[in-house]
Amino acid sequence: MAYSISHSQTNYYHESAEKKSALILFFAWCANQDAENHIGWVGASITMMSAIVFPLTMGIIMLNGAVFGLIAAAMAALVLVVVTNLAAMSTKYTIPFFFLGILIDLVVIFASFFVS
Repeated sequence: MAYSISHSQTNYYHESAEKKSALILFFAWCANQDAENHIGWVGASITMMSAIVFPLTMGIIMLNGAVFGLIAAAMAALVLVVVTNLAAMSTKYTIPFFFLGILIDLVVIFASFFVS
């Protein structure tokens, strides 16, 4: 009696874990903030930008010579944050624009020391 044993060849493929960048993870976190914390982010970003960051930036610009281009850049950063929040955009957009506005103000503050 002849026995035939068939053995199927199994190939094991290991899929490498897809590494997500910090930027992709940040945008995913921002999108997840919309359901629970949208009003909190709107209030915090408008208050921080219009009551703390913008006056501080304008004060430093005025102390360093009041260059019109820097004043316009600081105002554009404020408008960027306020308009995105007043347009009721999701936190997927408002949180990155808030941090972009702060970054613009930091660059303007740094530039005000060198531009006269």
